[in-house]
Amino acid sequence: MASGGRKGTGKFLHVADLHLDSPLRTQALRNPAMGENLRAASRQVLGKLVDAAIAEDVDAVLLAGDTFDRGVADVVSRAALATELARLWRARIPAVLIQGNHDALLDLDRYGPVSDALHILTPDAPTVTIGDAAIHGVGFSAVHMPESLLPRYPSPEPGRVNVGLMHTSLGGAPGHDPYAPCGLSDLLSHGYEYWALGHIHKRAVYRDEGRMAVMPGIPQGRSVRETEGGSATLVTLDLDGPRICEIPLDILRFVRVPVNFAGATDQAGRDARLRVQARRAAETRIGLIAAAGAMRRLREERRGFMLDATQAAFVRMTGGEWERLETRPAGAHERLVGIRNGAAVGADAMSTGTRAQLYLALRVAGHADFVARNGPLPFIADDVLETFDDTRARATLALMAEMGRLGQAVMFTHHRHLVAMAQAEIPDLRVIELT
Repeated sequence: MASGGRKGTGKFLHVADLHLDSPLRTQALRNPAMGENLRAASRQVLGKLVDAAIAEDVDAVLLAGDTFDRGVADVVSRAALATELARLWRARIPAVLIQGNHDALLDLDRYGPVSDALHILTPDAPTVTIGDAAIHGVGFSAVHMPESLLPRYPSPEPGRVNVGLMHTSLGGAPGHDPYAPCGLSDLLSHGYEYWALGHIHKRAVYRDEGRMAVMPGIPQGRSVRETEGGSATLVTLDLDGPRICEIPLDILRFVRVPVNFAGATDQAGRDARLRVQARRAAETRIGLIAAAGAMRRLREERRGFMLDATQAAFVRMTGGEWERLETRPAGAHERLVGIRNGAAVGADAMSTGTRAQLYLALRVAGHADFVARNGPLPFIADDVLETFDDTRARATLALMAEMGRLGQAVMFTHHRHLVAMAQAEIPDLRVIELT
């Protein structure tokens, strides 16, 4: 934990290496249409990032370096960033940015401030406080930074959740020169709960004793060599430590397809093999997309009583803020996710209060299923409302009142304000004080 103990919470969307104004020269020269599609895709990804931030109602968006590809921003890309940040700020969500090796020399304010939403962290001003979180970052001041930046990072602030933004090659990676190298053990022992990293274009997650560091990977591949990444990371920080959820963002994706040229003795034969393999790969991809859609429809058709009853209780307790519940495949099992503003969120990425409401909704559904098959049974809950806000607590009390009219609902609490709230919501409530 942070020095002095962690008391705060926070929810953030972390992305790095957007490379908004990347020239994409190789693709543009070989295939102008692909080059133009990639240029448009990088800006569309920025829009999807803001969509996700608003849908998840995050406290801030974290931009961990190389937002731009060069030290002089392309005017169109700068305007795209300003437009999306303005949309973010209308939702009262700020963004926090550090500069990486590609945009180390960038002067974003050269043509005036980009957005009131944007906090740029520098060696002279390495910390910004947002809600319960202290967010720290030291950006690049030169294209090449051969030494570790970690000694320049402030100590964790007591009583707050501490988040660090760092653009680093860590201990080194194939294809990446040593940029601000930093040992992973040194990073995780610095005292911050979460490190929002950038620079390496392949996703990686590191954990140690309740702390986490994430390299989210490039959100939109720029060449045929970049076949991984394609996402941002949603991180929720509370007393349970960091929980993350990968949020897909990429518009276009490159895939490696092996081709066997054995027996192809001339270029025409090799070209024919390439066309066949490309067609098969495309058909396979289209088939996977179609199969995924069919599986979603099948799961919806086979929704059982428990899922429907859980959804009804959960939607009611959250005042409709969560639209529905779904199951998604997770290896050999299925994973329960909530849908909020069209985005799927796993239980592990929900806030502590929302997870408690989901757990209670599952209990309510289980109780209803048992009663339907076996007859009346008391429903007993022990201080389940302590993490609920007043609106959700009132909605839950109304649900408990309905359950009490069909049987018996007993709720224990040691919070006086919840007793008063229950008395206001349930006129025929019976209160028993235990001493």
